[in-house]
Amino acid sequence: MDSMNMTDSGSMGSNSTMSSNSTASDSSMSMAMMSMYLHFTPGDTVLFDTIAPSSGEAIFGACLIFFLISVFYCWLRAFRRGVEMRCTARARRLVLRRVDSEMSDDRASISKGGEPGEMAVDYPAAPHNKFILSNELARGVLNGADTTLHYLLMLVAMTFNASYIISIIAGSVVGEVAFGRLNRG
Repeated sequence: MDSMNMTDSGSMGSNSTMSSNSTASDSSMSMAMMSMYLHFTPGDTVLFDTIAPSSGEAIFGACLIFFLISVFYCWLRAFRRGVEMRCTARARRLVLRRVDSEMSDDRASISKGGEPGEMAVDYPAAPHNKFILSNELARGVLNGADTTLHYLLMLVAMTFNASYIISIIAGSVVGEVAFGRLNRG
């Protein structure tokens, strides 16, 4: 029975070796087609296996899309800065409203005959890091979108296709000129 298992495993081993060799040759063929230097040649796979612009028009369309995504990425960063500023201002208002409410309670007790020394309570400054769920959810979603776009643009640049890289850089420049000044503290 053991010899039978050895024979079966031996034949399985040779088949699995064959299939792994053919898989290795397929992957080496696809790796050989990827140029690891800056180039302008068409046919690079972009993000998905089914997207490989090979004509001049398709490459131009891909470059236009990457340009617009880069501009949108700059706008998203400016929008995120604005949301951060509004979240900080909201946290300050909420803390100051609480402090003001406590101070008015103290003033009311003094007017009713309380001791004036009770007003010498040390109130903390409004913290920037007060946890407000709606603020944190908005910040988290924006951070996720920011990170996703950043990684997508990085993966496109890793194709080493110079036309894609130039369109991403041009979009970044245009986006920064258009939106870079917005919501700066």
